[in-house]
Amino acid sequence: MLEAGKIFKGQEFIADVTYQYWTTNQYDHGVVVSQEAQLRIQPATAIRPYIGTDKLTLLMRDGKKQDFYVESQDGRCRCFGNPY
Repeated sequence: MLEAGKIFKGQEFIADVTYQYWTTNQYDHGVVVSQEAQLRIQPATAIRPYIGTDKLTLLMRDGKKQDFYVESQDGRCRCFGNPY
């Protein structure tokens, strides 16, 4: 499901976007041993100039923020840390 959000580079506003955000958990005997957050931004053109270069922040619909790097021209991003 797509949600509305805003992209920032530091304090600089970059674009209004829609995004998909989900996590993948790995379990060992019922205990989460690792968690990976994944993010896809649309329109990807809004973030293409930042591929692999700058840390960006997504301000999500619920008011939380997620830091990420743009990985590809189709809007796939590598998240780091947890939403805050």
